[in-house]
Amino acid sequence: MARFLAISPKSQCWLFHFALVLNVFGMALTDMWLPMVVGAIVTLYLAIDSLVRLRYVIPMKKEIRDLHHELEAIRQKISDV
Repeated sequence: MARFLAISPKSQCWLFHFALVLNVFGMALTDMWLPMVVGAIVTLYLAIDSLVRLRYVIPMKKEIRDLHHELEAIRQKISDV
């Protein structure tokens, strides 16, 4: 999941959606259909992947990390008793 570390996940999401829009405009305005279709499919995958990562995966990782901290605190309390 850490493919592009140079920019934030939110910036990646905007970048890939912008690239998808440019590919769709390119398909409408040029005769280079095959490269544009391939580019649109690739950017669609990247846009969906970044959106899912931004909305679901990153918050889930934070929640799991918080649950691990709570679990360790509970285990510490049990071992003290």
